[in-house]
Amino acid sequence: HSAKELVYHPDRLNYPLKRVGERGDGRWERISWEQALDEIAGRLQVAKDKYGPETLAIAGGEQNAADEYRLRFQHLFGSPNFLGPWCGTGMVLSHMMSGAVIFIPQLGPETRCLMLLGVNAARSVPVFWKGIQAMQKMLGLKLIVVDPRDTPTARKADIWLRPRLGTDAALLLAMIRTIIDEDLHDKEFIQKWCYGFDQLVQRVQEYPVEKVANITGIPAESIREAARAYATINPAQIFHMTGIEEQPNATQSLQARYSLPGITGNIDVQGGDMMLAVHPTARTVADLDLRDIISPEQQDKLIGADRFPLFSWRNFRMIEENAMKVSDRRPNGIWLVGFAHPPSTFQAMISGEPYPVKALLTVAKNPLTSFPNASRNYEALMKLDLHIAMDVFMTPACRIADYVLPAACCFEKPWIYGVEIFPFLYGGEAAIKPLYKRKPEYYLWRELGIRLGQQEYWPWKTLEEAYDWTLEPLGMTFKEFIAGGRRETPPLPAKKYEARGFGTPTGKYELYSTLMEELGCDPLPSFIAPETVLVSRPDLAADYPLTLVAGTRCHFYHSQGRQLESLRRKSPDPMAQISPETGARLDIAKSDWMWIETPIGKAKFKCEYSQDVTPDVVQAEHGWWFPEDDSAESLFRSNVNAIMGDDVSICDAASGSYILRGQMCKAYKA
Repeated sequence: HSAKELVYHPDRLNYPLKRVGERGDGRWERISWEQALDEIAGRLQVAKDKYGPETLAIAGGEQNAADEYRLRFQHLFGSPNFLGPWCGTGMVLSHMMSGAVIFIPQLGPETRCLMLLGVNAARSVPVFWKGIQAMQKMLGLKLIVVDPRDTPTARKADIWLRPRLGTDAALLLAMIRTIIDEDLHDKEFIQKWCYGFDQLVQRVQEYPVEKVANITGIPAESIREAARAYATINPAQIFHMTGIEEQPNATQSLQARYSLPGITGNIDVQGGDMMLAVHPTARTVADLDLRDIISPEQQDKLIGADRFPLFSWRNFRMIEENAMKVSDRRPNGIWLVGFAHPPSTFQAMISGEPYPVKALLTVAKNPLTSFPNASRNYEALMKLDLHIAMDVFMTPACRIADYVLPAACCFEKPWIYGVEIFPFLYGGEAAIKPLYKRKPEYYLWRELGIRLGQQEYWPWKTLEEAYDWTLEPLGMTFKEFIAGGRRETPPLPAKKYEARGFGTPTGKYELYSTLMEELGCDPLPSFIAPETVLVSRPDLAADYPLTLVAGTRCHFYHSQGRQLESLRRKSPDPMAQISPETGARLDIAKSDWMWIETPIGKAKFKCEYSQDVTPDVVQAEHGWWFPEDDSAESLFRSNVNAIMGDDVSICDAASGSYILRGQMCKAYKA
């Protein structure tokens, strides 16, 4: 039902719009696509001539928004700055340590032990969860769950570890030490294929289990039990999602996470942590993104790369050089490189430092709800000389744009999925032709590119034609691919490293990351109590005694879908969860409206009691705004990202990722 609503909703954007009043006052003129593209291209060229191509930033995030062609346009234009989804730290680190992406689980009948690291699979990946339950019942799969919440997934675990927020790195380091101390590591794999084991042994001496038990709140024997199970019940696999990437110690936690399969020989074995690979035949993002057309000097202007080097072009150039030692296909950078540091980029829009960012293309993205410190982001967008937004609805970001372009939704355009980091290939045709003047994002990139002198680089008139080119090495067109079953899934071989080694500087699986060392970062995992963990800031604990976690999605995908009645009926109000004990202590009853306040602001949510959360935690839904209220105030009313700080001092030191799970707060009745 919601799909039909999305296609035919009366509030859909149907025609290009041009701002005619003051920015944000809601006055628009309907114009043609030709006029919009001509004017936008002209103004972008003026900005490029005056400030350089780096003055343009692009914000995006949806996987079905033809993002590979955004890359092509962006590199041809010459800007390094993309504000994208900040959920690829694990992909980058695994590539640095192994020469390939280790991220998406390849659960199979061989898997004997599975550790879910901050993943409530029963809710976030329900199909995957059904498979886990079936394997528990039929094959005796051992399930270890690491999650501070008392979730349905945790309750089905054989071993449930409930760490304090932000202490996962310490927990994993203690598990590594236990495995080494009890002689449970895979000596043969380590000796032949690992680099830096001796240094890792020295590092984990700093994390005896009893000490880590005090840090994490997990009994020492439970830590040992989990370590023994993971090391001895093989093949074993670890699955993490964004939970671990949005908290303190994100990079350190992931370094430890990828060390565990390394010391136990669970790397690239069937049932273990498989090294993913691009599709062996189809053309990939690396074949079309034209990354080499933008010079290294221009690449290195990426905002924030000097302080937070993980997503820098410098790092990716090293990743690519080493990966090509063991593969004939270039690695794809779409999830690994080119992410400008959002807080620093928004600040550049305001201050002009390190250089002016005067233009923004926002495509399938809502920067005012998807990034922390929304009030500062609002100020930044209001400072722009040119802001173009393309979306399916009039979002808060669209409201303060100069041009708003109507996007085709997922049912109105074709799609190919996979290729870039997966060996498989899936596809789907458009269910319906775009209504009115809605267009797929590919149309924007191609038509803008042509108007900016890129004609020779856009030979495909439609997205379907571009997909024909992608599939050409398979000997089929996009239509033939769809007619033939919509999928192409060659097998992913195991132990690929046995042929040519690992795609790293040492040719081995790097427990001690030489690339991290080259970037000036700690090459080994560690644990540092961050400023936003309560025990680290006793001076603020009295004023903000609770810990704020953002990220619950409910029936919406991020900030999308609030216009759809079928979804809104299920989730009419922004909700925040506290334990019944916390509610009683604060005199906040179930369904009361309450304020959640941090050092930078407050937001309003309806209270929901939950036994899942500990008494010191508040968990708030993210992505909330109110399409029925077009006032600027409504954007911040229940926007949890409006009260999330993003000062560079609390961002992850390597990746620059911000903390969405673990900031200080207080709560009180509204």
